[in-house]
Amino acid sequence: MDLAAARPDLVLPERLDVSTVGGDVEPLAWAVAASPRTVVVVDSSATAVVDAAGLGLLVSAHRGAHRAGRQLVLVAPHERLLRLLAVTHLTRVLHVQRASADAAAGTG
Repeated sequence: MDLAAARPDLVLPERLDVSTVGGDVEPLAWAVAASPRTVVVVDSSATAVVDAAGLGLLVSAHRGAHRAGRQLVLVAPHERLLRLLAVTHLTRVLHVQRASADAAAGTG
C-alpha cells in the first residue's frame, strides 16, 4: 500500500532533537491515539535534523502505537533521516515508506 499519497495524521518538524522533542511528544501521542485508522501516517519528509532524543521519540511513538493496536509509519523520510535510521538499524524496528516515486521504482 502506498501511504505516501495518504493524508498524514501528523507532519514532523524540520528538527527532531533535544531542543524540540519536548514540544513534539504530545502531538505525536495524540496522533497515535486519535487516528481513525489502524495505520498512523507520519510525514517525515522535512525532518532533516535528528539526534538521539528524536530517535527515542520515534521509537517511543512506535511502541505506543503497537500497544494501541496500531502501526506507526514514517512516510517519505528526508534522506538524512533515512540514513540515520539505517545506520542505527531502526529500519528493522520502525515502519518506513519511502516517497511514492521511490516505491514506484521499486526502491522503497
